[in-house]
Amino acid sequence: MSGGGSGLGREIALELARRGYDLVLLGRRRLPLEETLTLAGAEAREVGFVFPCDVRDAEAIERCAGEIRVRWGAADVVVPAAGITSLAPVEQTAPEDFNDILTTNLTGVFLLLHALLPAMKERGAGWIFPLLSVAARRAFPHWGAYCASKWGLHGLIEVLREELKGTGVRVMALFPGATDTPIWDRLPGTWDRAAMVSPQEVARAIAYALEADPSTVVEEIHLGPSGGAL
Repeated sequence: MSGGGSGLGREIALELARRGYDLVLLGRRRLPLEETLTLAGAEAREVGFVFPCDVRDAEAIERCAGEIRVRWGAADVVVPAAGITSLAPVEQTAPEDFNDILTTNLTGVFLLLHALLPAMKERGAGWIFPLLSVAARRAFPHWGAYCASKWGLHGLIEVLREELKGTGVRVMALFPGATDTPIWDRLPGTWDRAAMVSPQEVARAIAYALEADPSTVVEEIHLGPSGGAL
């Protein structure tokens, strides 16, 4: 799992640990990853591991995938949860900010899947849970770079779904609306955090897919605040 140190990534990691999955947590900073592993319990700390890296670093991602192959053969569940954003009108968006958002939110997912999919296909089983967004299907002013990254990711995942037919590896895309995570702490403006979706509910959506009868195909789950988009 990438982005396992906070927000949705942390909550999903804890949900998976409660269901008996061993954790491999990727993120830029070691301390938050270690904190997630500690929250997951003694067994998670004993079996799982953290791998501090930037999801845009292809060589680092490949090294992590190699360690997973040595320990488990292949990943059972892959959750690309790393994501960043900043807000600005398109003409005021700095090119470096646009590039950082696209390479983290889109290229970072590609690199993770590129490294982990061969072993998953060889095993003939596994789950991929990409975190998309309501912004993958709806435009919001000042969210140009973020929307571009999520719309692009949506296209990549739809292609991947077609390519994985018959392999035993399944894809279930999550489309959460505004979710109460630390990402809002860094954004300008006033946000009604109490009205947002809780990260625990997004994690429960993954649990639902994992528990569904194998004869049932769960391809997408959409969650949003009960009062509509914020």
